[in-house]
Amino acid sequence: MTAVLACPHCALPLQLTDVVASCAGGHSFDRARGGYFNLLVGGRLGPTVTPGDTPDALAARRRFLGAGHYAPVAVALAEAVGAPDGPLLDVGCGEGYYLSQLSVAERFGLDVSKAAVQMASRLLPAVQFVVGSAYRLPVLPDSVAVVTSVFAPHPFDEFSRVLRPGGRWVAVTPGPLHLRELRPPLQGESERKDAERLARRAAAPPEAAWSRREQFQLVLTADALTDLFHMTPIRWQSGSAPVVAAAAASGATSVTVDVWLSASSAP
Repeated sequence: MTAVLACPHCALPLQLTDVVASCAGGHSFDRARGGYFNLLVGGRLGPTVTPGDTPDALAARRRFLGAGHYAPVAVALAEAVGAPDGPLLDVGCGEGYYLSQLSVAERFGLDVSKAAVQMASRLLPAVQFVVGSAYRLPVLPDSVAVVTSVFAPHPFDEFSRVLRPGGRWVAVTPGPLHLRELRPPLQGESERKDAERLARRAAAPPEAAWSRREQFQLVLTADALTDLFHMTPIRWQSGSAPVVAAAAASGATSVTVDVWLSASSAP
């Protein structure tokens, strides 16, 4: 396997074995039973804080994505990634769905959520997963051919650092109409902030050299709609829950999917 992972303490290359990852600086990390490494260090989170997605959100995402509702997004991502000549790193890999749709020989997945990495490792035992931060990737400079980010953090300066010369990142980010049917009517300060959010999403990230907008409609059952609600940040927005509950009670509901597919260079 290509040397990709770096020690989160000293940034030296990590040498991987069946039981441990270690660097020349004397730091070592045990391989978890699921096959992944926990390279998230330096945090000050309390014992009751869960970084990243919660287990219930991950379970909802596994059901929703596994049912194929976002298959057009996965297909578009695979087309944009193509057949890279080198390792691929999926940042914010979640429970592993999008990585499972990419036919790349060497795949690495990273997420800040330990629960997500555990699920992804069980789904894709041949892929090397790590728990880590997108904003301080435990990855060597110039070591990967492609970095992907799907509805996840996208610190493009970090992506550029770990990409090989000629490599590129590919990101999927929400468009202005994404899941608009699930959002509550807003007033006052909330309305102003929503307008700012829509303005930001009106275009692809400014760092992109290439972009394409993908839009389609989903007709969802009450159960699928509930899973979609629980797997997205919309669940934390005040007033969203009654909107989704009313939509679910009405039976099949049409929902807009609107995303930007963008990259640091054209496919």
